[in-house]
Amino acid sequence: MPSFLTKEVTRRSVLGGLLGLAASPLLLQACMTPSANPSASKTPSPALKTAPAAGPVTLKWQTANLTEAQYEPIWKEMVAKFQVQNPTITIEPILVARKDHWTKFVTAAKANQAPDVVSVDISTGVYNGYLLPFDDLWAAEPESYRKAWTEDALVAGRYKGKLYGLPSWGGIYAEFYNKDLVQKAGLDIAKPPATWDEYLNWAKRLTTQDRWATTILGGPTDTTTRVLLSWIWSNGGDIFNPDMTATTFASNAKTLEAIKYYLDLELVHKVTAPGSVNINYLEQTVLFAQEKIATMRNAYWAVAKVAGDNPAIKQKIAVAFPPMHGNNRATMVSVTCDSISKDCKNPEAAWKWIKFVNDREWSIKRAKIANWLPLRTDLIDDPEVKQDPLLAQFLEYGKVAKAYPLNHPLWADIAATDVVSTVQAALLKRGSVEELFGKLDETLAKKFKEM
Repeated sequence: MPSFLTKEVTRRSVLGGLLGLAASPLLLQACMTPSANPSASKTPSPALKTAPAAGPVTLKWQTANLTEAQYEPIWKEMVAKFQVQNPTITIEPILVARKDHWTKFVTAAKANQAPDVVSVDISTGVYNGYLLPFDDLWAAEPESYRKAWTEDALVAGRYKGKLYGLPSWGGIYAEFYNKDLVQKAGLDIAKPPATWDEYLNWAKRLTTQDRWATTILGGPTDTTTRVLLSWIWSNGGDIFNPDMTATTFASNAKTLEAIKYYLDLELVHKVTAPGSVNINYLEQTVLFAQEKIATMRNAYWAVAKVAGDNPAIKQKIAVAFPPMHGNNRATMVSVTCDSISKDCKNPEAAWKWIKFVNDREWSIKRAKIANWLPLRTDLIDDPEVKQDPLLAQFLEYGKVAKAYPLNHPLWADIAATDVVSTVQAALLKRGSVEELFGKLDETLAKKFKEM
């Protein structure tokens, strides 16, 4: 058995532990995603049992963010209100540090004591047999409710056609601009770049002797892969074949074109900050807060991050849809799903809690207080959302956002290691982009075959 398949926690978990005091909450969530265990995949997930409980029910609830200060007041209020409305159901939060979230969940699942409701990587959780599908519960909801989630968002909760997670919240990506720096460059922030070539023109004008237009992300976390993938999608490319049995970094012409264009911002045009192979989310947001770069691609939660680093910059932030090539209007949303574990004895009660967590009230509070955006699009016209134009703008982008992470049981390892090392090699000019990403496809083909 190949060693990279038998680990319960990937190298990403190690990185997450090392960066635990420095990185953003959502970045760390990405770093905590585990690898698959093929021995568990031989046992399919148990069938969902929907018989209602006869008496009082206790639901154990574990997510990776219950110990974080910005979320604590929200979830405590949420639990209290739910239990008033549902006196026969008790919610028991499982408080665990983000860096220990997956390990604690797996340990409990192997002992057949997994928390009832969890937020974990869907493809890895299902591949290991840890989650229940709940298509019947979803199908029983009114069509108007089900339509609140786009199909692109629901992809994040599905694995091989079955629904294992309801997309609850996440980070919708956009292009951030510093309005002052844009104006100094003689550009009009009211007409931000809509295409790659317009963006490159802006980038050249925004780059000076002591300041750069942007930065390439090449650091050792999957943030590198997220931003790269957003460029690929903006060109209509993809990195998997339709049945996800092979990657197409080099063989898909649109994908390769996007990779080259993005990396050439540094390799050819020199409009990016130095040190890209060490730049992650943290370094990128610091550079933007310090006004060393004029633009960055990031999610909604970065607004709070850069404002925390430099309160004066909040009034300088403008946001626009990421530039695209052709008519490929697409962005990214990093998704957190609520799931029901295999050990849950009361799926109907668990589903009731999941729906409550995703109610309008809590979806909007998470966005306004914790900066985690709801993934249901029917809130865009909500009066409270409209009072916050920036929030409404991001939710509008969410209508065309593709879900991340990708639903492949090896994706966690691919995104944090294989793709990152290839991007770094290209930035260090250890080969041409075509050669390096061609080798990446070959390497991953071998991993898929072994799997």
